[in-house]
Amino acid sequence: MKNSTQKIVLTQKGNVNKAVINMLGNCRFAKDRVYVGYNSGSGRFTSAHSAQNTVVSILEAQGYKYSLGNDAPRGGGSGDFVKVSKTALEFLKKIKG
Repeated sequence: MKNSTQKIVLTQKGNVNKAVINMLGNCRFAKDRVYVGYNSGSGRFTSAHSAQNTVVSILEAQGYKYSLGNDAPRGGGSGDFVKVSKTALEFLKKIKG
């Protein structure tokens, strides 16, 4: 892991930051994509969130290439994803734990 990535992912004690773990925990990992949109709350008090900034900043700090996209049907839910290589996907999964 590069130093620039360690500044984003690790705490001062060297543990993985819980905020990063939670963000990656909310993501859905597919074959070559990381779906970054998720919802929180319940009933009529729900809100939509995205972990895209966290995922992209980790990938950029590590030097991995990626592309952004959306495969949701028109007017549908969140289909935002980050398309990555297999090694980058495994790296994110390893951080998630």
